[in-house]
Amino acid sequence: MTANAITNRPPHVQAARDELRRKGWTQKAAAERLGVTREHMTYVLNARRVSRRILDAIKELPENPSPA
Repeated sequence: MTANAITNRPPHVQAARDELRRKGWTQKAAAERLGVTREHMTYVLNARRVSRRILDAIKELPENPSPA
């Protein structure tokens, strides 16, 4: 990943990525828990698609009982 990709990510998307990491969720596990595909989750977390529903749901995820 290039430095530009990181700096061009909107703050609310970066916050969701950080939240997943802090809670111990992988993108794949979180996608399964939220009922979306891993690909869709990746697009949202890389700011290639917009989904306020997914970003809000990430905030509500509990700590992962079996972190990656």
